[in-house]
Amino acid sequence: MPEFKTYLQAGYPALYVQTLEPSRAIETLSPQVIEAQGIPFVWDLQNGVVDQSNGEKIPNQADPNAALQSLSDFPENAVLFAWNFQHFLDSIEIIQAIQNGLDAWKSRGQCLVVLASELKLPVELERVFTLIEFELPGREALKTILKDIAASASLPMPEEIEHILNAAKGLTTFEAENAFALSALDAKPFAINTIASQKAQMVKKNASIDILESNDRFKDLGGLEQLKSFSLQIAPSPLARGLLLLGVPGCGKSHFAKALGGEMNVPTLSLDFGRLFGSLVGQSEARIRQALAVADAMAPCVLMIDEIDKGLSGAGSSHQSDGGVGSRIFGTFLSWLNDHTSQVFVVATTNNISQLPAEFLRAERWDGIFFVDLPTKEEREAILKIHAKTYDLTLSDLPDMSAWSGAEIKSLCRITAMTSTTLKEAAKYVVPLSRSMGEKLKTLRDWAKSRTIPASISVMPERMRKIAARIREN
Repeated sequence: MPEFKTYLQAGYPALYVQTLEPSRAIETLSPQVIEAQGIPFVWDLQNGVVDQSNGEKIPNQADPNAALQSLSDFPENAVLFAWNFQHFLDSIEIIQAIQNGLDAWKSRGQCLVVLASELKLPVELERVFTLIEFELPGREALKTILKDIAASASLPMPEEIEHILNAAKGLTTFEAENAFALSALDAKPFAINTIASQKAQMVKKNASIDILESNDRFKDLGGLEQLKSFSLQIAPSPLARGLLLLGVPGCGKSHFAKALGGEMNVPTLSLDFGRLFGSLVGQSEARIRQALAVADAMAPCVLMIDEIDKGLSGAGSSHQSDGGVGSRIFGTFLSWLNDHTSQVFVVATTNNISQLPAEFLRAERWDGIFFVDLPTKEEREAILKIHAKTYDLTLSDLPDMSAWSGAEIKSLCRITAMTSTTLKEAAKYVVPLSRSMGEKLKTLRDWAKSRTIPASISVMPERMRKIAARIREN
């Protein structure tokens, strides 16, 4: 983090380092303090202030207010790293002490550095502190940890180092050490699955995001050949953003997202916008940032947002009902969708695109907007074979399944298995959406006809078929 030393040399009196690893941050940043001709001091609530240059503990400095007062007595260019200090920043005594000390600290080249896991500043100090994000360990740091664990376990370095480092990306140093040590005890040392399972703990600790356990592949999903082909071409690219899938309910949009993760051998995460909203001021905005940070850390991965129209509906007018929280969440997500550089491939699904804000659909938000229609005759046959095999059914005495969705065909097979009847007999218990919601489906198709790309090759118009052929050739 070269900019840290630059801030010190420029005379910044207050810095806020957001990090999940305060001890590694101190270890990394202290040499930069020395390079800037300063002396690093560290404060925490139990040990008080410790001079990092010689390890000497300064007495009677455990109180946070006393630690701030002592900073002015330190030598010029002294830097005080305050560990977990964000929990005291709401105190009026601490706010006043910082405000009173700023001019003196700046004139003497001194700096207060708050080390915190989350951004938590009172209004009075928002313009005082400059935020710096201390990144998680990179590939070289993780590789060093892996070497150390392998050496301590008297094991050779594994062959699949790059895959292991990918699996460990996003872990803290502490988490990586634990994951590598645990995987060293496997029958096959340093198994990627063991490391990935430890990484999945990050997701399980986040209330707004889940990791989907699924072994599905594209062979388990009938039809949608154009969508499958296009996604496999672009999803591995670091330039990819994702796909928006509009379509008839029950036609495989969510199943596609899960199968794509399995096909690419990467985890599939699920973000639920409804669980982002909290009762406290700022809580919802913090949750969306945290959820997206987890997704970035889990990269490469697929991020599924199911029925996004329900999560974002009314975002444009949220100031009238929720003080603008919905709009801010929407804005944060759009900014991330545009600017994120991690290999997170977003697959968002919707049954009602009219509920989405216009800015959500413009060019460069998505790599493609696909329409998932009712399966064709060939696709229905493929779907029926998949589910008949799952439920061990004989394909005889078939009912008329024209205009049935994939979910309805699966339901037919499941009912047949439970009732031990024929497929034709079980069909009387399935009422397809094409019959119960025919008008709405026609409206949906009419909207999608000239605005989206068909997910199935067999229903593509000639113009789109030629474009698809050129994509496959390149």
